[in-house]
Amino acid sequence: MRKIIIILIAAAFSLSLKAQECPNYYPLSQGSNWELTQYDKKDKVESISTVLVNSYIDTENGYLSNIASTTTDAKGKSVGTSEVVMKCENGIFIFDMRNFISAATMESYKDMEVEIIASDMQYPGMLESGSYLPDASITYKITNSGFAMMTITINITNRKIEGKETVITPAGTFDAYKISYNVNSKMGMMKTSAMATEYLSPGNGIVKSETYNEKGVLQGYSLLTKIEKK
Repeated sequence: MRKIIIILIAAAFSLSLKAQECPNYYPLSQGSNWELTQYDKKDKVESISTVLVNSYIDTENGYLSNIASTTTDAKGKSVGTSEVVMKCENGIFIFDMRNFISAATMESYKDMEVEIIASDMQYPGMLESGSYLPDASITYKITNSGFAMMTITINITNRKIEGKETVITPAGTFDAYKISYNVNSKMGMMKTSAMATEYLSPGNGIVKSETYNEKGVLQGYSLLTKIEKK
């Protein structure tokens, strides 16, 4: 009887460890890099973002990776740079919401004080079709010499895993999870609402994303155009 109990405890412990395993949704080894190209609704290139993994470290309950991104316009002119974090804690992958503010927008406020309040985007270790994911949000409070200049808020809601699809991009063919969500933004007094779809390929990251207006009309999209894993 005692032997059976020990076996059951060991099995339960093994399942617990497995449940806590961190998913590798992106190629986060140091030196890995990829390129995302943004297009308008007429398939014209708007900008290109080059992403580089600067560091990766294992932590007590997961991992932490620092990512650098450089964005250029269609003519190759730099419009901004940014650094964000991708990490995993207790089996949950966490995507830095600062990715949702364009480098060009933040470049305008680079010499000002910025306070960030965020609830980052989360992805569990197991993705199941039909399930919903937690909401996410980020707020930037921008001041200059103590005076309030601008507040930017983005709320991500109704995140649903629609299913799995095969996605073809210039970087290759990928099996991906299709995830839909709503995006509500406020910049000063201006408010916008949109719908979005992203295609998450485990080990490769977001290989495709699409943005639609409130009427469901495509406004633009992005594709993974290059990827190099180290």
